[in-house]
Amino acid sequence: MDAKVLKAQINEITACRAKTKEWVLTKSALLQLKAVQWSAAKINLNIFSLRDSGITDEGSNITQVKLFSKNNWFFRLQDDGNVSGTKEQSSDEVNLQLQSIGKGLVHIYSPTVERYLAMDNNGRLFSMKSKTDSTIFKHVKGINGLHTFSSHKYYRDTAHDMYIALKKDGLPRKGNKTCSLHKGSQFLIL
Repeated sequence: MDAKVLKAQINEITACRAKTKEWVLTKSALLQLKAVQWSAAKINLNIFSLRDSGITDEGSNITQVKLFSKNNWFFRLQDDGNVSGTKEQSSDEVNLQLQSIGKGLVHIYSPTVERYLAMDNNGRLFSMKSKTDSTIFKHVKGINGLHTFSSHKYYRDTAHDMYIALKKDGLPRKGNKTCSLHKGSQFLIL
């Protein structure tokens, strides 16, 4: 092989390596930039406030409802702060109000016991006397005509919706063990 040809091949290989190294560095820089953007988006998501989403208490719509789960329980809030299902449609505890506070966001309130439905960070359902960000739920009507309610606050902290749901025995199911397809998390509004 001629020395000139060999030198030309070496120069070509060196140039190709330089281009590959430049490409790898550029790709690495782009990935680092994306990671910074994702981190910033996550931080912005975590510091999201109710004020930023246009949520107000002024002029909210109130709808009188009864929530009947697909597994045949009426949803109720009790005086002692517990949440459960009952088979008795005539019970005053099943009369609820959906108080709209923004696009697709509601408070679930029981005028009989004067308590709001809430969910904690583990997905446990309970009721409380006052409104907080734990009492805000995303209301979605599915294509099957059934409604689901998921925590607005804790969706932002995890990438998983935590739904209001009742088990087969009428006890509440923890939100971190639910999905929108579970029978107990789908409700008919009466």
